[in-house]
Amino acid sequence: MKNNPFLSNIFVSIWLKHFNDSKSAFTFKFIKEVDFVKNKHLPLYVNVGKNLTNGIAYELDEKETDYKNKVFFIYDIPEYFDVHNQFHGSLKLKTVRQYVGYLANLTKYKSIEDYLSEQFSTNSRWKIKKSKRRLEACFNIRYGVLYGKDTRKDDFDFAFNYFHKLLVKRFTEKQINNHYLSPKKWTYLQDVIYHMILENKAALFVIYNDNIPISVYLNYVSPTILYSALPVFDPDYAKFNIGYIDNIKHIEWCIENKIAIFDFSKGDYDYKKRLANKAYHFDYHILFDSKSILATSLAQFIFIYFRGKQYLRDLNVNILFHKAIYFIKGKKNVVIPLDYDSIEIESLPDEHTLIKMDFNSISNETFKKFLIDFLYKKSESINNISIFEVKNSNNTYIVQAKDCIEKIKCHSK
Repeated sequence: MKNNPFLSNIFVSIWLKHFNDSKSAFTFKFIKEVDFVKNKHLPLYVNVGKNLTNGIAYELDEKETDYKNKVFFIYDIPEYFDVHNQFHGSLKLKTVRQYVGYLANLTKYKSIEDYLSEQFSTNSRWKIKKSKRRLEACFNIRYGVLYGKDTRKDDFDFAFNYFHKLLVKRFTEKQINNHYLSPKKWTYLQDVIYHMILENKAALFVIYNDNIPISVYLNYVSPTILYSALPVFDPDYAKFNIGYIDNIKHIEWCIENKIAIFDFSKGDYDYKKRLANKAYHFDYHILFDSKSILATSLAQFIFIYFRGKQYLRDLNVNILFHKAIYFIKGKKNVVIPLDYDSIEIESLPDEHTLIKMDFNSISNETFKKFLIDFLYKKSESINNISIFEVKNSNNTYIVQAKDCIEKIKCHSK
């Protein structure tokens, strides 16, 4: 599949550097484009990238037979790629159905309004637009896309640093392990994504409040498909429906850049069902030499193993598993309930008892969440309020808006 980001030289070389000690991959004449790494003990070859890809395809050459006595395992083949190969000789295929995925096929739409009009009711469109207007009215919002050869490393590092902070915050709140946050995978991700951005094979969509990222969304890019990979937003802004706003920005960008498909990828989530216009499945492909007893037995074992994993996944056992891993690893991050008292007061205390604050300098998470909710409730702009810390009174703050003054005592940091 031409121009697939997961088959690109930059993706392959950096993945091999981080996960294969920079050893060369194996290539075979019978299967085009896909590179493989070999199991240490078995005649088993797995595609480079393994489960860190979001969709690859392959093409077979029926004249070649260098698959003899071997098994080839290929992760994550979306069924809409429509991989139909003529299997020849003793080469056989076992397909293991895995995750459900969703996509937005945008080929017939000329604008984001066209797509939303067909996808959502009038009332739903009004609610989404209202959320976006309110977010932009309450904060100094800017939308950015880090994409292309002119992307500055400083801008990337700044956004990626917040990307990590937001992921840690989000998954600590959910108390679920996320494999991307392991040091090894995060180092890999930081390395590969910047280089792929420079080659137009990846993009970071960022929503900034002032200059602080409050949403970072990692995508891979081909000329025809934008692949959603890893989205995260600051959960403090959840009331603004920032997830919907961000995804709609993606669809708009695809239409403007003549990209036919926005692939939401794996995961059976409500927002994907609402935004997408097509559901599909990811498959794992097991190619093997049916004349080899060892290869046939190994292929059958792999088939049973992954079919069993999917059965457990259908029972949501994977969610319990990730929660268990979170606690087994002894995560030090603890979810602290946001606890505070607030009262309305008639006037500001003496100015000598107050320290004026800037929103971005607030370190107390409870107060920051209160303030975001306060602005949402009042439909007030951050530019039209004054924020103070009360001297000699721990975790006590005052917010002065146009029509009220509130004093907040936070019981958690």
